[in-house]
Amino acid sequence: FCIPTEYTMHIERKECAYCLTINTTICAGYCMTRDVNGKLFLPKYALSQDVCTYRDFMYMTAEIPGCPRHVTPYFSYPVAISC
Repeated sequence: FCIPTEYTMHIERKECAYCLTINTTICAGYCMTRDVNGKLFLPKYALSQDVCTYRDFMYMTAEIPGCPRHVTPYFSYPVAISC
């Protein structure tokens, strides 16, 4: 199934002094879909594929510590609410 799943990402900017670890939620898993667009000669089973995508999400912003004044210290990342 395609469901929101906890995910840990590491972000950094080479100009900043620190790497930041962020816990977020992503969509993970599979749900069955079928693509019939322009594929007339293929059997139906060849058109099936497993995909997982976001239904609802929001963006959060974190501040990377140790950045010089001329570098923007903010990083925005998606948080899955539903898939």
